[in-house]
Amino acid sequence: MDTMFLQEVEATVVTHDVKGFGVLAAQLGPVEMGMELGRFYEHVADHVTAEGGRVVKFVGDAVLSVFIGKKDHRGAALKALLRSLQGRDAWLQENADAGRPLLDYTIGAAAGPVLAGDVGIPKLRSYDVLGRPVNLAFRLCTLAASRGVTHLVAASVYEGAKVPPAGIEVEGVELSGKALRLFRLEV
Repeated sequence: MDTMFLQEVEATVVTHDVKGFGVLAAQLGPVEMGMELGRFYEHVADHVTAEGGRVVKFVGDAVLSVFIGKKDHRGAALKALLRSLQGRDAWLQENADAGRPLLDYTIGAAAGPVLAGDVGIPKLRSYDVLGRPVNLAFRLCTLAASRGVTHLVAASVYEGAKVPPAGIEVEGVELSGKALRLFRLEV
C-alpha cells in the first residue's frame, strides 16, 4: 500500500445540492444534463473560491467545498454562503430568461474536525475531506429542502465565526442522536 497524506484539521464544510434533481434528470438527456450541471458547478465554485474556499468535488447534483487554514474559516464560509444566496435569484432568473432548466438549490454548512488529504487507491487518488461535518452539511441540505428554505447553518459554524453576518436561530434537529442547533442568514 502506498503512503497516503492525510491530516486532521478544523474545517467548515459547505454543500450546495440541486433540489428535485431526480425529476429534472428524467426530463433531460445526458448531454444537456451535463451542460446544466457544469453551469451550476461554475456558479457555486465562483462563490466558494472568492472567499478562499476549495471545491473538493462534484457529487452528482451536489458540490462539496471546504474552508481550511484561515484563522476564521467559519466566517469565510459564511461569506461564501451569503454570496451564493445573494446571487441565487439573479442566476435562477438568468436561467429562466434563457429557457434553461431551473437548478434551484439548498445549502448546508457544518464545522468541526475532518480528515483532509489525498484518499483512494494507488491508481486513483484525489483530495477529499471526511468526517461528521461532511455528513452534517449534506443532511442540512436535505433538511433545508424539506423545510422549504434555501439554507441551514449549524451552530458550530455560525457561533464560531468571529463576526457572523446577520442571522436568526431556527428550529433545531436531532441527528445521529445529538441535538443540533441551526441558524439561517438574513439575505
